[in-house]
Amino acid sequence: MSPNIEVEHLVQKSRFPKAVYETLGIIAYFPFGVILAVLRVFIAVNALLLTVMLSNYPNIRRPLLKVMSGVLGLIVVEKENSSTKNSRVLVSNYLSLFDHIALHLATGSYTPTNLFSVPVALYFGLISTLTNDNNTTERTILKQFLASDNNNSLLLFPEGATTNGKCALLRFSNVPALISENLQPVALRITRPSFANINLSVLGSKHYTEILWFFFVPFTKFEYKLLEAIQRSEDESNETFMSRVEIAISQELNISTSNITKNDKNDYKKKYFLELAENARKRNNHHVTLDNFEEDPEILRMAAQVTDVLPYVPQNVIVANLRRTRCVDITITNILDGTIKFTPLPPQASKEPKTTPKKTEPNNFGVGSFMDRKTKLIDEARQRYIKKHGLHHLVQ
Repeated sequence: MSPNIEVEHLVQKSRFPKAVYETLGIIAYFPFGVILAVLRVFIAVNALLLTVMLSNYPNIRRPLLKVMSGVLGLIVVEKENSSTKNSRVLVSNYLSLFDHIALHLATGSYTPTNLFSVPVALYFGLISTLTNDNNTTERTILKQFLASDNNNSLLLFPEGATTNGKCALLRFSNVPALISENLQPVALRITRPSFANINLSVLGSKHYTEILWFFFVPFTKFEYKLLEAIQRSEDESNETFMSRVEIAISQELNISTSNITKNDKNDYKKKYFLELAENARKRNNHHVTLDNFEEDPEILRMAAQVTDVLPYVPQNVIVANLRRTRCVDITITNILDGTIKFTPLPPQASKEPKTTPKKTEPNNFGVGSFMDRKTKLIDEARQRYIKKHGLHHLVQ
């Protein structure tokens, strides 16, 4: 177990590889990939229909589905020196949305899901854990499945979340140990051709995007190896039992184990996207600031004049209106008559110097027409502007 492994080492943040030659290969292949993806969408519909129609004939269904899956680009290969299947509970590392399909076609095992009901789940190599009985747990359903006479096996992914499979596994949960005393580890590797090496599982990506990119690449090779089944020792704890299974898979894949859990990955994902949103907000604010202040000198001069008269109006509001009007008086009028909507700056942000209050004739907003009030406000604003800049000689 490596103490230096962080969550960011276990995930992919970009769909495309960093190597230049691989990026160039994807660019060259892109038109062919788009055509292939469109064709495969129609083929996938036929494959789904075939899955439903042959659901009661597993001996026919699986070989036909292997052929259909190969057309869709899903290639399943069993690695040399793979052990025989000696347990009804298989435990595998988790790399992509399609892992359970590949291993279902290869081993006939079923993976638990709470997304579909019983008949629909079976069509896709899944076993539904949905129930209307609050007293029936997922563990109970899976034990009942194993106790049935159909001799089907379970495929579990105790990591609970996908990784890139490059440096470490997520820490395994104890669920498999609660279901069976005999577990068979499965080491899974996935590769794609170098000229279309699209990353498999990207942080935060949607299922439909994973499917479309899967159809885009010419093929995705799933290579699995069944390791020797591991039997629980007498008085062995669930944690120790699962640790042995985890170590067996990590050694076969030549990667490390870790104390990072699926919850840690979920927390990292939330933090990562919050940081992205915050950075985007800062960039937008930066652009707004540049738009406001990287103006021609004339706009800046007029904005300063309006701010002197109406210090409680945000400068970005003033600049935005001046771009259209190119006139100080019109902008002041637009602000005073309510044409421009804005949130006034707080008193402490006002640039108006503090002066001793003077007795002035109160504005009677309760009488007179709207035009009278508007005219009076504009006149007051102009008088303040004239007084501040000493322009009395120009208006006499």
